[in-house]
Amino acid sequence: MCSPKVARSVQERIRREGLPTFNRRNFLQLGAVGALGALATSLISTRGVARASSFTQVIDLSHVFGVSVPTYIPTEKPQREDFVTVEKDGFFIQRWVYTEHASTHVDIPAHFIADGERADTYPAEMLVGQAVVIDISAKAAQVADATLDLADVQAWERANGKIPEGAIVFMYSGWEARWEDPIAFRNADADDVQHYPGIDAEAATFLIEERNVKGFGVDTLSLDFGASTTFDAHYAILGRGRFGVENVANLALIKDRQATVVIGMPRWEGGSGGPARVLALL
Repeated sequence: MCSPKVARSVQERIRREGLPTFNRRNFLQLGAVGALGALATSLISTRGVARASSFTQVIDLSHVFGVSVPTYIPTEKPQREDFVTVEKDGFFIQRWVYTEHASTHVDIPAHFIADGERADTYPAEMLVGQAVVIDISAKAAQVADATLDLADVQAWERANGKIPEGAIVFMYSGWEARWEDPIAFRNADADDVQHYPGIDAEAATFLIEERNVKGFGVDTLSLDFGASTTFDAHYAILGRGRFGVENVANLALIKDRQATVVIGMPRWEGGSGGPARVLALL
């Protein structure tokens, strides 16, 4: 999500509150999560095939990246052309033009935070974790601007137990049912204010500070609910060194199952995120 409207809102917030920087206490906590991730990576590598064979199913949580995908601003739709073809050149390559934040994609700290980590330096171990899917589809069906709030987190934990450290928490609102209709997915009113579910900043802060989760995912265009003008969820998440994945698909297929999620993000120089292939290993 990126637009002149977002830029104006962010600039206004910077004028009020100053240039956002990392919450240093949470950045140190992030280091602890990274160490745990490195340990997990080590365990996986030493056990090799035995660990790999424990996965019985892979579910793709990504939408197809195409020229007609819903976008935060309609004029930001990706463009593509055939660069070379098998018929003319002996091999096939497409040339694409798009923003980093299109289709299923990752927001990392640099997207909103001046000194935030960028794509080429963001720790790889942060992009792997146990999936926790919190279902808010019932209230989202009643109120488009519904949020995953602290009460939803508490209800999930009463039913399932404490959210594990290092988890990746996903909001499932059922909004992906609108994906094939970009106008309905964006759901803008007559004043071009968008309406769809997102994450409440209080819930995000709790999950980071009290549960030490690695990141978040939503099945909508933004971590924040559509009508937000202050982008509090983005600041709460990215300002603490975590990431968010927007436009996630197929969460209904994993919401009641144990899954490890792997997020593939381009490691391009100085990036603020990028299109993602998100895989759930069951």
